[in-house]
Amino acid sequence: MMANNAVACAFVIVFVVRFAPVAAVPGVVATVAGGGGIHWTKSKDCVESDTGSRDGRKTDARFHYPWGIAYDPVGKAVFVADCGCPGTVRANDRIRKIEVKTGHVTTVAGSAQGYQDGIGEKALFHHPAGMSMHRKTRTLFVCDSANHRIRSLEVETGRVKPFVGSGREEFVDGRGANAGFNNPQAVAVDHVHKDRFFVADTDNHAIREVSLPDGEVTTLAGGSKGLKNGKGRGATFYHPAGVTVDPDGYRLFVADHYNHVIRIIDLSDGMVTTFVGSGKPGFVDGLGTQAMLNYPEGMAYDAEYQILYVVEFDNNCIRTVSKEGEVKTFVGGHEGQSDGVGEEAKFFHPTGLTYDEVNKIIYVTDQYNHLIRSISAIGSKIAPPGTITVEKVVTSIREGYTGTVLLSFTFILFWAILFLMVCRRKGRRFLSKV
Repeated sequence: MMANNAVACAFVIVFVVRFAPVAAVPGVVATVAGGGGIHWTKSKDCVESDTGSRDGRKTDARFHYPWGIAYDPVGKAVFVADCGCPGTVRANDRIRKIEVKTGHVTTVAGSAQGYQDGIGEKALFHHPAGMSMHRKTRTLFVCDSANHRIRSLEVETGRVKPFVGSGREEFVDGRGANAGFNNPQAVAVDHVHKDRFFVADTDNHAIREVSLPDGEVTTLAGGSKGLKNGKGRGATFYHPAGVTVDPDGYRLFVADHYNHVIRIIDLSDGMVTTFVGSGKPGFVDGLGTQAMLNYPEGMAYDAEYQILYVVEFDNNCIRTVSKEGEVKTFVGGHEGQSDGVGEEAKFFHPTGLTYDEVNKIIYVTDQYNHLIRSISAIGSKIAPPGTITVEKVVTSIREGYTGTVLLSFTFILFWAILFLMVCRRKGRRFLSKV
């Protein structure tokens, strides 16, 4: 019986080490959905590839240069702007949905490049970029960047309608179709202060405010190229590509993409200041303007921990920024395609970022890998969807990354050894039958 017990316990330990998910520690990176070939040229420009667009489950699904991403806390789903590479056969131009629990990917709207309102595949987009979910109305606001519009998508029905923007490259305040944008690339709904959303009007180098539900567009700050702090239109930006709202501080964070900095707009008076970044591209952790960023894009703010998460296109990483402006590398930092923990994980030009603030899970569009990745954030109590196994943790340790991974591995190994001791001492009957 003791021999049988030992065999059974050994089997349980092997099963745990081989198949158990990584314990809930910060910085665990997993693949939620997507697969196929990666970007295969040295050029930063996207190219035609064989990934295409395919619905399916987890890694059976296919994306093509996904860009914007938005989490739906009501439906427990992630929406992805599957942008595709403009000017190629596989310019997907679709909005996709990933069910977090199952990893099942479906197409909600879009079927080809163009401009057309409608339901589901009858709607057409041209280079869909940033998105943000209005939680009360279950409306997804989509930056249809090459159509120079913000469109609305009813997630329950798949109906796509115009909301603001004339469709021409303009810089005009106004209501609805009377307003003008130029390649808008990011949008953030204000869930706390007012019923409105903000737009990074990228090629107008401006931040716009859009009131709800009437769609009145005004310029909050910027409107010309540069890196100048100031109030309202007295400030300048250079290709802003990300926005997110601080629900506690009545301020807006802006990823000033070509300036390689994060700016803050005081929503009470429109004053713009530089929060972090030196203004030159680089990869240096540090405080405030001593830190160096490299093409920051998607962002999300955790009000509980007062942490800003920032994805960086050219540094292939996600950074954290504290309320004091301390920049630290959270995950990634090397070009490639690899799940893992902390800096051992690899990305290839990540772009969009969204946040499940309840479960503390970050979702990222790993654009040039054609993947959707998940990351356990600070304070997370669950493993990220698409969880990597302890076998991967062992590999992480073998390759030299021992931080939080070692804690996770030690935790599981401790309980495995404890279980073996109990088996040997008690000689449980149900194990003797294995």
